[in-house]
Formats: sequence, C-alpha cells, structure tokens
Amino acid sequence: MNYDDIVEMYQSGKLAMYFGSSAAVKMFQDQGINTTFLPFFQENGEKWLMTTPYFQVALNRDLTQDETRRKKAVKVLSTMLSEDAQNRVISDGQDLLSYSQDVDFKLTEYLKDVKSVIEENHMYIRIASNDFFSVSKDVVSKMISGEYDAEQAYQSFNTQLLEEKSTSENIVLDSKKTYSNRFHTSGGNEAYSVMANTLRGIYGTDVLIATGNSFTGNVLKAGYTEKMARDMIMPNSLSAYSSKMSGVELKETVKNFVEGYEGGFTPFNRGSLPVVSGISVEVKETDDGYILSKVTKDGKKVQDEDTFTVTCLAISKHMEAYPADENIVFDGEDTTVKDTWTGYISDGDAILAEPEDYMTLR
Repeated sequence: MNYDDIVEMYQSGKLAMYFGSSAAVKMFQDQGINTTFLPFFQENGEKWLMTTPYFQVALNRDLTQDETRRKKAVKVLSTMLSEDAQNRVISDGQDLLSYSQDVDFKLTEYLKDVKSVIEENHMYIRIASNDFFSVSKDVVSKMISGEYDAEQAYQSFNTQLLEEKSTSENIVLDSKKTYSNRFHTSGGNEAYSVMANTLRGIYGTDVLIATGNSFTGNVLKAGYTEKMARDMIMPNSLSAYSSKMSGVELKETVKNFVEGYEGGFTPFNRGSLPVVSGISVEVKETDDGYILSKVTKDGKKVQDEDTFTVTCLAISKHMEAYPADENIVFDGEDTTVKDTWTGYISDGDAILAEPEDYMTLR
C-alpha cells in the first residue's frame, strides 16, 4: 500500500499506529487526532529509534588530483554540516537528529516522549539501497508466512547481504544512440518517444498513450543489463489498458491525458505531459494548465469516424478514476508494463524504435 492510503486509514481510525515521523504527529494533532510518537520496543526493555539520513554526498574521485578543487569541495561540505545550515533545512514540526557532535539537537514537542532514547544514542540508521530493499522484502515475507522466526530472518538477511554478487551480467539491450529526456516544445521528449514507440510495437496497437510518469531518464548509448533495462520503466506498478475507439473517442481520451481529470494524473509542467505514439498532438499552454488543440495521424487530422486500437499506460489508481463512458471500455493487462518490457528484452535481441516528433506545444 502507498503512503497516502496508510495515512487515510490512520485518520479514519482503522489503524492504531504506523511508521512515520514527528512531522506526522504534528499534522494529526493539528487535525484534532490524539497522536504520540513511540519508539521500537525490544524484548529486553530497550527502546530504539530508526532514523533516515537525509544528507547524502557523492564526491568525484578526480578531486584527489586537484588540491584547490578538493579544498573547495570540503568547504562546501563543512558549510552544509554546520549547525546553522542544518537548522535551515528543517521545516515547521520536523526534528533533525544530527550525527555531528558540533550540532546540538533541539526537539519539538512532538518528539519529547522519546528524548531519553535519543540521549542514550539508541538510534538505528536506515540504509537505503536496492540490496537492502530486496533482501528485506524476502525475509519479512517469510516471517509473515511463518517460514522464519525473527532470528532466522536476521541470519538470512545477513547472509544474503554478504553474498558476493556476480560482476559479469549479460547484456540484453544494446542501444546504439543516446536520446535525451529533455522536453522540447517542438517534438516532445526524445527518450520517452523511443520508449513509447517501442512499447507500441510490443503491444501491437495503433496508438499508445503514456502518462508523464511512465519512463525514467535518458536512453543511453550503452549495453544494458536486465536490471538497467528494467529501470527504464518507472517503479510505480505501471499498467497497460487497451480499447478499440472511434476517432472522436480517441480525441476525448487524449484530451483527458493532456488536460487531466479528477483522480487521474494531471500534468503539472511541460515535463509531465503525456507521451503519445502513432499520433501527433498540438497542445496549448495556459496559466491554468494545458489544452489539447489538435490530434493528427500521418499528418492528417483524426476524423470522428476513424477507428483505432489504443493502449494507455497509467497506474491503476489513475485509470480506476477515468471518466466512465459506456462506449469506451478498457481491458487491463494482467502483467505490469515493467514485466512485459522485461520479457521483451530478456532474450537479448530487442531493438529500440526510433523517436518521433509527437507534440507541438504553443
């Protein structure tokens, strides 16, 4: 379940507790909900907090070759780690637990009940990495099913993290060109067009419409491992929905994706506009959002009586809120887009489609 669903369940009294922050305590108390912050309890009576590092840094190794640049980088880090800088990044109701001994912590009233835990330095640091996430999912699932007790889960977690990973992964996709994901008012997003055109071929549909949160980043000139290729699709359980439409229905569908609808994904800037394949669209930018002006196919206006097979890519929550129409019925695929994409590239002979100019923004 996503974060918003959990918060809603807590607000409605369906949950007694959930994993959150002191800022959430403030939010609920402001809503009149009696809420307090609790630590994790251990069987021996000890209490612990789990903290999330928000200040994460990567430095270029080349800095070691240039002492002047290295000193400048260290100066930036020193400034960011100072008490003044750390206090500037805190929002109202938030608490900052600094790992720097030069910074005094100042707790809000929303974290006062666990002050003794902090003073004892009983704080876990949450380490965010794909390895941690995948291993956690594995061992916790087995605890829930009764296959592991806590000690067995811990041992399995430790063993899996220490396993040496193979350094030689097979290349499943060989991209011969680099395509930028920068949006252009005349043409659209080149990298996203590559993905949309390729997926249109995979789904075998006349038209493909993808929400702006479907794809990730640039398409690189590189050999992609399966993991790298999977990451070209957003990790948001993107799903595919297909339908046979008339021209007038297609234009209405594109309009909903461009202009947004209640409960759906509403574009909030140019980069979040939908990506289309098999058609081209003209969009007008206004102070209030975006308006669809024209839909063409092969340089000609789409006629009302034309017929098309259409596949829409969106997350289920947004498609479930799609405006009901007795004439347009979407059939949802059982397999997520990410899994369909993985199946396509897994044999190693996948070919990326060329990008097209699919949008003109005026």
